[in-house]
This record gives sequence, structure tokens and C-alpha cells, in this order.
Amino acid sequence: MSLRPFAWLLAALFLAGLILVQATEYFDEYPFWGNVMSDPFAVSAVTFILSMVVALGLMVRESDEGTLLYLDGLPVRRITVYFSKWLIAVLLILCLNFLWVVEGLVYDWFSRTSASPPTPWRSIGVFVALESFLSVFFVTLLIGFSFLRRGALLALGAVFWLVFWLKSMQVPYAELLDPFLLIQTPSEMDTRWEWPVLQLAFMSVVLVAIWWIGFGLFSIRPGWSGNFSRLMRDTWWGKLTGGCSIVLIAVVWIGLLTVTSWDEGMEEAHDAIADLEAEQDLIREGNNVLTEESLYFRFIFRGKVEKRMNHVIAGADSVYEKVADFLKVPEEMREDLITVDLSSPLASHNAGQAYWKKIRMALPERPGKGKKREAETFAILGHELTHVFIDQLTKGRLEESFDSARWFHEGLASYVEFKRFRPAGAENGYLRWVGLASHWGEVHFSEMVENNVLSSLRDPFLAYPAGYLWVDSLVRVYGDDAPAKLLTAIGREEGPRKLQGMALWRDACLATDFDLERVRSDFRVQLKELRAKYRKRLGSLPEVTEGKASRKGGKILVIPEFPEEWKEGIPEGFSLVCRMRPRLDSPPMQWRYSKLSEEDTFSVPALGFLAKEIGFQVGWRANSKTQPIFGEWVNVVVEEGE
Repeated sequence: MSLRPFAWLLAALFLAGLILVQATEYFDEYPFWGNVMSDPFAVSAVTFILSMVVALGLMVRESDEGTLLYLDGLPVRRITVYFSKWLIAVLLILCLNFLWVVEGLVYDWFSRTSASPPTPWRSIGVFVALESFLSVFFVTLLIGFSFLRRGALLALGAVFWLVFWLKSMQVPYAELLDPFLLIQTPSEMDTRWEWPVLQLAFMSVVLVAIWWIGFGLFSIRPGWSGNFSRLMRDTWWGKLTGGCSIVLIAVVWIGLLTVTSWDEGMEEAHDAIADLEAEQDLIREGNNVLTEESLYFRFIFRGKVEKRMNHVIAGADSVYEKVADFLKVPEEMREDLITVDLSSPLASHNAGQAYWKKIRMALPERPGKGKKREAETFAILGHELTHVFIDQLTKGRLEESFDSARWFHEGLASYVEFKRFRPAGAENGYLRWVGLASHWGEVHFSEMVENNVLSSLRDPFLAYPAGYLWVDSLVRVYGDDAPAKLLTAIGREEGPRKLQGMALWRDACLATDFDLERVRSDFRVQLKELRAKYRKRLGSLPEVTEGKASRKGGKILVIPEFPEEWKEGIPEGFSLVCRMRPRLDSPPMQWRYSKLSEEDTFSVPALGFLAKEIGFQVGWRANSKTQPIFGEWVNVVVEEGE
């Protein structure tokens, strides 16, 4: 009876979703794999929210409303009451999830054509089983926390923050604590979906423990809790504690939602911890923060580099004017100072970062003295300054469509860096990079304008050299002022916002009277010339597109499949390197790198590689100072070794 209103609520939710799909979607083009199973995190989040609605008041309501005394007068035991209410709550969530699965299968049936692949019944079965287990886990967990009453949400938020922190610190096996990672669909429909046995076992133990803890709390007689509740309601310290708890609940959950909504939330947390540690080290060293201004910049730096900064400040305005003049930055945009923070540490893979009118970068260590020593600094500053001007000239529109514009952001910044601040020939590394990548497989413009596609198929950092080459083609076809015209067209007041993919660049070229196909044609010509240029020296470097992985002796062992006699003809000095991602959606900060062993294998510690399916890329490095050139991602299922 107490759960009947929730049953009606869930039924209404299902019907509303059913009507919404009919009204807004082409349900005859709605395959199960591409829509229901494409976003497992959303499935887990919805299951959690539904469980929260049903479970948080399920047991404590009996005590709060006085009906528990009535139940105690009946010839039933409390474990019967607890189990019955828990079971009904679980069944409610399972029924709703089952209806959604059936709905998805019906749409899938309508969407099937003669070209459709076979229905992945095994994967659908694994998906339903994991989703059902997750429903049971969430209901049990939330019932256990519900006995904290008003403090339940605060405690849940604290637990989520703890798990988030442990994962950001890359604590071994921290991923086992995150139930939202239980459902991880394979990269391809025909890939076998392996059971996450380790995480299922761990969560099962936690589930049983929490179930009995919840029953123990439910079995306690209400006398002591009632007295405590009255104290909280009637005393000033109780009211103060309750008010602070309410504020903390909002702060904790808003903060958690904000951080986890960013694609690089993990990396931000990791950088924040590094900032704090560095700050503490600097305080212990007595290293103070100084501020100096030039005509266009406000510099923030540490006292220990004050002498070096004299050369940087003296030459920075010249860097500003070169970039601003090339991009035709209006005079009114040049009035505001740009902050350059050299006091905060950066992630190891970043030379600098740009945020609207603020640049974070570090002084690179280079031999030499005075102005010659700071040539690298000015090159990085010019690169990051280009990012700042791109955002300002386009009024933030490329930031709104960043997935379609990342290649252009990095390509134009790299073009300015090499053409304005580095010696002639410095771009040869980029040209070799994109030339070899094109030799392995044509670099298509349609891939570049879909960053998710590019990153899933190729080296995500290929956006730098490929973008550089495209901008070079743009300048070759339409002159030095072409990038500035393109940025102005994107930021025009009457222009459309949030365009994606090819539509964004077609619109920008139409607005500037540029022929996009002419630029793409020149881009293809340059790629062909680079393939011919580097074929003799680099053509023998094979791309690894297959392999297997196994878990042995506390390590993940990757065995790539090389062609026969692959070592013959390899240029002198070239070596192999492999990077592995523990999950198919892992950010770069979680990738691990390995060199080729004598057995022609790669290995990394197995800690953190808990998923059944991982990915790896094999790349070639010319020497220790050059960027490796990686091939395509290879997704494999980890085999359990001895």
C-alpha cells in the first residue's frame, strides 16, 4: 500500500516517455544498440534517480508516521516486513526497466532492414542482467542510507566525492567502488561482451553487507531515535546543525554535478591536487608570487624566475603584435590586458593552456642565456595567444562547437607558432607525422570535423599536424589574411550558432566567399606529396591494427600482430612505443605507456585495468625527443592468463 503511489508514478513516467518518443523521434529508425545501449552512464544515472525516489523514504516512513508500532502488533517479524518492502521496491524498478527494454526492442524491430546486422541477443541479455543487478544494488544502498534521514543526501554526496577523489588519484582498484562503471558496452556490436566478474563480486559483497546493516537499523526500537529527533527539533544546536546540513547538501551535490559534467573532470581534480601540493612546496621554500605588466600582458610568476622574466616581459609585446596583426585583431580588442600565469603547474602533457583572456604556461628549460633562451617561451606564448584570439574573434562560437573545431583551433595555433616564432624547417616533424599517418590511411577532412570520430579511430593528437596542414592549404589558396577572414565570418552577428560538423565550415566559407572544395583539394594534394616524400624512408614502418591482450602476473600484456619480417627495412633510430587505455572512454591522463620488450610485447601494471575490453595504440618514435606517430586504436578483450 505504501508503494502504490510510486507504482503509479513510475507507470506515468513510462507512458510519458513513450509518448515523447512517438512525438519527437523517428521510431522506425531507432535501433536498440545505437540508442538504448549507446550511453550506459545515462542508464545507470536514471536507475539511481528512480531508486532514490522509491527507497529513501521506504523504511523510515514506517517509523516517522507511527505505522511501525502497528506492524509490530501483527504476527509478523521485522525481517519479513523489511524483506517484503525491499523486494517490492526492487520489483518496481525492475518492471520499469524491463518495459523500457521491451519498448527499445520493439523500436529495433521496426528499424530493421535487409542490411541490418543480426540482433545481438547475448549482449542484450548481459545488458539487462547488469541493469537489474544495478537496480538491486542502488535500492539496497539507498535504503541503508535512508536511516540517516535528513543527513542521507549529505552522506551520499560525501561517499561520491570520496570515490571521485580515489579515482582521480588513480588508487588501485578504485574503479570497483564506482557502480556507474558497471555497465560498459563493447566498442562494436559484434564484439563479445564479457562479464565484469571482479566488480560484480565486489559489489555483491557490499550489497549483502549493506542489506544486513539496513535491517539492523530497521530492527532498533524507535525510542532512542525519537528522543534524538526531538532534541534536534527543539534545541538551538540541533536547528543550527540541521540548517548547516541542508546548506552542505546543496553545496556537495551542486559541486559534484558541476565537476562530473565536465569531460575532463578527472583531469581537473588531478590538476587541482597537483596545484595544492606545489603551492605547499613553494610556501615551504618561501617562494613568493610577483606580478608585472607590459603593454598587453599581466604576468604572474614566482620570485625565483624574476631575472628570466625580464627577458620574457621585454619581448612579449612583440609576440602579441605579430599574432594580432596576422589575425587582424581590431584595436578595441587590444585594450584589455591578457593574464599570463606562470606560477601554477600544468599537466605533464601540456605546454600551455588558454582560457578566454587568461593563459597558463610554464617557462621551458632551454640551454643558453637571455633572449635566445626564451625563444621557446615566445613560441608557446604565440601558440596560446592564438587560442585566445580565436575565441575572441569568433565570440566564443568555436568553443560552443569545439568537437567540430578542435582541429582548427590547434591547427591555426600551430601554424602561427611555426611560421612566426620558430626557425625554418621546424615544422618538418609535423609534416612527417601527418605524412606517415596518411600513408597508413587517408586523413579525411570529414573525420577532422568530428573530433569524437577522429579520436576513436586515430591518434587524437593528429588534430595538431592535420589542422596545421589544412590551415597551410587555406593560406596557399586564399592568402595570408584568409584565417582572419574565416574567424570574422564565424563570429558575425547574423551568423548561426552551434553548427556542427561539415555544416560549420561550409557556412564559414560561404560567408567569406571561399570555395571549401578548393582548400580540401589542396589539402589532399599536400598529403599526396608528403606520402611520396616520406615513402622511401618511412614507408617500411608498419601500422599495427590487430593484436591481443592478457592479464599475467599482475601485468597487462599486449601482443601486437606484426607482419612477417617486419624488422627488415626499419630506419635506424626508430623505436616502438605503445599506449593503453583502461577503458574505451578513458581520458589521456589515464593512458599508460610501454616500450617494446625483447619478446616483442608491451606491458603495464594491471592496477587500474579492470575492464574486460581495453584499447591500445602502437606508434613509432624517431628519437627520444620527437613525438611518437601512433596508428589506429585497437580494442581487444583481455584474456585471463596464469
